[in-house]
Amino acid sequence: MDFDFLDYLDFSTPSSTAFAIYAIIVYSITVIAEWRILVKAGEKGWKSLIPFYNLYVSHEIVGMAPTWFILEVVFWVTEVILEILEELFSLPPEVALVIGSVIAAYTVLSEVIHIIKLCKCFGKGRGFAVGMILIPYVFSAIIAFDRSVYTMPANAHHGKEEA
Repeated sequence: MDFDFLDYLDFSTPSSTAFAIYAIIVYSITVIAEWRILVKAGEKGWKSLIPFYNLYVSHEIVGMAPTWFILEVVFWVTEVILEILEELFSLPPEVALVIGSVIAAYTVLSEVIHIIKLCKCFGKGRGFAVGMILIPYVFSAIIAFDRSVYTMPANAHHGKEEA
């Protein structure tokens, strides 16, 4: 039996078409919001379009040390290697579960800290940060298009020279 990926991209039903339209709209709002947030923070908007670099710049503007970003990348690579090891060497599920749980916990912690710091940089409180955690594309659009002003944390330099 041949597998054809295109068989799963059936847009002939109204629900699948509606979902595709919804996904495109949410993705577009997210990209535009990320662009605007970086511009408000004094960065070039195009930096939001480059995978991994956009995350690095976003960590930089909120004052998070590069170590946070580096550890996230290391954990993502570890997750991929873990998947390969599971397939090739029949890694015990318990080992994969423990390593995967540690990676997931760190990633969630890092993202929550990042969101709280981002909200603080734009004068938003904890309630707004909770909204940003639960519905990020809505709340990031609010930051992007409201009248809030970016305030650089003391430890964020993001390529700007000190006067």
